[in-house]
Amino acid sequence: MNDHKRESSQQIQRRATTSARISHREELDVPMVATAKKSRSVSVVDALLERAEDSTHVEKIRRKKSGVKHNVKSLRSMIYGLSMSAEKEEAEYAKLQRRLRVQEEKAMQAAPSAPIDASKFVAYVTERRKKRILFKGEYLMILRSIDATKCHSDIAQTMGERNQYPDTLPYDYNRVILRRLPNNENSHYINASYVNSWLRERAYVVTQAVKTKSATADFWRMIWELGSNCIVMLTKVFDFMRVVCLQYWPVTSAEYGDIGVETLSTKTYAHFVIRTLRLTRVDADVGQQTRMIKQFHFTEWELDSFPYISAFIELRRRVRNYMEAHRSDAPIVVHCSNGGGRSGAFIALDANLELMKKTDQIDVYEYAKTMVNSRPHLVDSVDQYQFIYDALAEAVLCNIEPIEMWQLKERSSMYKAKRNRQLMEAQDAYENKLLMMLTPTLRIGDCAGGHRLENRGKNRDVMVVPPDHARPYLQTLHGESKDYTYINAVEVDGFTRKNEFIVTEWPKHSTIDSFWTLVFDHSCHTIVNLSNQGNARTCWKHFQTYPTFLHTKGKRTYGPFVVEVLNYHQYPSMTSHMVKVMKKTFMISEIMASGANQQQLEAEVRICCVIQVRMWPIENKVPLSTSGLIDMIKMARSWRKRAPDRPETKPTIVMSHNGVSRCGIFIAANVCIDQMNMDHEVDVFHAVKMIRINRPQLIDMKDEYKYLYDLMLHWYMTNPEYRRFDEEGEDSPMGGSERRTSIVKSRNTSARRSSRSPRTITDANHVL
Repeated sequence: MNDHKRESSQQIQRRATTSARISHREELDVPMVATAKKSRSVSVVDALLERAEDSTHVEKIRRKKSGVKHNVKSLRSMIYGLSMSAEKEEAEYAKLQRRLRVQEEKAMQAAPSAPIDASKFVAYVTERRKKRILFKGEYLMILRSIDATKCHSDIAQTMGERNQYPDTLPYDYNRVILRRLPNNENSHYINASYVNSWLRERAYVVTQAVKTKSATADFWRMIWELGSNCIVMLTKVFDFMRVVCLQYWPVTSAEYGDIGVETLSTKTYAHFVIRTLRLTRVDADVGQQTRMIKQFHFTEWELDSFPYISAFIELRRRVRNYMEAHRSDAPIVVHCSNGGGRSGAFIALDANLELMKKTDQIDVYEYAKTMVNSRPHLVDSVDQYQFIYDALAEAVLCNIEPIEMWQLKERSSMYKAKRNRQLMEAQDAYENKLLMMLTPTLRIGDCAGGHRLENRGKNRDVMVVPPDHARPYLQTLHGESKDYTYINAVEVDGFTRKNEFIVTEWPKHSTIDSFWTLVFDHSCHTIVNLSNQGNARTCWKHFQTYPTFLHTKGKRTYGPFVVEVLNYHQYPSMTSHMVKVMKKTFMISEIMASGANQQQLEAEVRICCVIQVRMWPIENKVPLSTSGLIDMIKMARSWRKRAPDRPETKPTIVMSHNGVSRCGIFIAANVCIDQMNMDHEVDVFHAVKMIRINRPQLIDMKDEYKYLYDLMLHWYMTNPEYRRFDEEGEDSPMGGSERRTSIVKSRNTSARRSSRSPRTITDANHVL
């Protein structure tokens, strides 16, 4: 029994141990199951997340694809729209072209069928200017008139380098043929063409510019063989950074082939140069032969522009006067760079004015047909064709020629006589009306620099602002303005030089530094101050103060300049200051050290004479007499001759309180004096017209214009060297009384012109 109990206790103990082991195992197995379940759930989540990310990526791709499809559709629609708009624009353009062709056809039908009377020519040009397509219609008809059966250049095309421009070749039927030289098969050829005028065959020879040494010898050989005594050159030697024509004449003398050329004299004007040349050639049979040649070199015509019309007409007048004084059957030789448009403009002007002189008619259209059948590009464009009309219109309208010096005295006596006074007043009124019409109007765009915000305060009057193409630009940095290059000043041509004068106003407080910068930068050796402001320095009209810009002694600093008065003189009619203008130059080390212990350098000194009027009362538009202003003119001209650094090539500053009043009298008087010295004639009308180009307000037509004639008479009477020309006039084949009759007739003619209808004169303003 005890054994049985012992066995039962052992079994109970064994079961307990087994259950304990099982329970311990279960305790160990529970976390393993949880971990397995957990890892399975995590992997599911990751998979779901990956699927979500993949679906998002796919969605993005779908969206991108749909966006691309949308963009493609948009691009297709845009391209379609552009193509439609392009087609629409092409259709509109074609429609406009058809309309333009219809208008051109109508304009071509409106071409003149007969010469135009000179009395109706200005009105005709006026109507053409209103509808510019009418000029184009005439031009297209001119091009259609070229006869292809005779206008061919077979010979010229084989000459290669002898032609400077392959599109401007002489036609075979009218080319200039030279004598053949020994051992030179092509020496007969030169790029030159004969052109007829209205009154004479082969009146002109048009040729190209000389650009090689061999061409220079051929040119002079042509001049000699033609027997020509007049050359008209319508191009510069150097234009727009390139050589357009060699200087085929010598400074003194030179040999060109077997012809010697010697320059005897040169007369330089503002817009052209006249040279007298002597040609010498030794012939084995005849011996030495000499000929005199005049070359009229027009320097005003720049590339891709048109010249000052009055200067162009004046050049033609001088050419025609020379040809009438030295009659010859030889042609006038005319050349530009290519022997094209500029040459055509000159011969069209000359031929039609000669026709008008004989028949009182003008026919530009028919003569243009003659030109294009004589040489290519003589009528080069619609603009050039219109320029011919404009030049002829001004020549007809301004048929006012210079008078001889001795006629100044007769003009004054006619003014004093009651019988002729009304006639002379009518003549002056007519000339004044013409000047008012022909004076150009400056637009705001032409004067953009003066109207800029930073420059408005530099002008005394916003209506008197210089055009940008004619204002002197300052170079020295001064002041605090953003635009330190601006000053209210304008360049004005003289009789012998372009930009001979600079007109400016009395400087303001803020522009005194700019004034002295102008003096220094443009090397002005003479300043003529025509304002007599007195001690108060106040304007008589607006009572604005006028600051003192020049002291009487010692030194004073104006911006970057030191002005020192060397001497001061006072005369009954004027005062004069001799001043030295020095530009201060600082070293970089001086600027860095604030000028403490560094040396200041002074460089570039200008010696300048400042002449100020005294005898001109503030309230008077013109001086009380002519003697005081004559003294000022003499002093200014004398100083320009003897001042250092060739001041005759530097501009003269002419100033008044507003840069308009009084300045015109001084400049126009100098222009007329130079004309009297060089040509022994006077042309007040064209002198005034020229100086008003860049500043239209110069010269008051009522008072200052008449005063100019009185001033020129005083100058003539006080210069003994003019007496011999006066005596030559008295001893001329026309006696004194006959000369007076001729002057009266000319005045009557001008008076009749002034009685034209107001509409004609008003219309002329649109033409010119």
